[in-house]
Amino acid sequence: MTLFTWYPKYSVNNEELDEHHKKLFGIFNQLDEQCINNYDNKSARGIIEELINYSNYHFFAEEQHMKDLGYKDINKHISEHREFTLKAIHLQQAIMNNEVHTLKELKAFLGQWLLNHVIVEDKKYSVK
Repeated sequence: MTLFTWYPKYSVNNEELDEHHKKLFGIFNQLDEQCINNYDNKSARGIIEELINYSNYHFFAEEQHMKDLGYKDINKHISEHREFTLKAIHLQQAIMNNEVHTLKELKAFLGQWLLNHVIVEDKKYSVK
């Protein structure tokens, strides 16, 4: 079962950033399907590393886009990106330490954060 599905209503009216969001949803679905439900430490490590690397790539591009737009709440938005990164690093550490209970809590937090961030916070800078 797919945890996150992309819907056109999530669009921020920027094709590149929409593709980034779709990719993030896909990575998170992979983390959920292949690592959480059927826990495999080795697979989980690779996927969380991909999530961290890709989210950093995305955050850099998104922050640059917001700067270009002159988005007024950019500092708050950047702070939220840093929060996600720190939690993802904690998830990575939980995986390394085989802390399955912590892993599930962090996965739930990151999933909720990702969905809310894309459909609520990112829509705020969306130009129609």
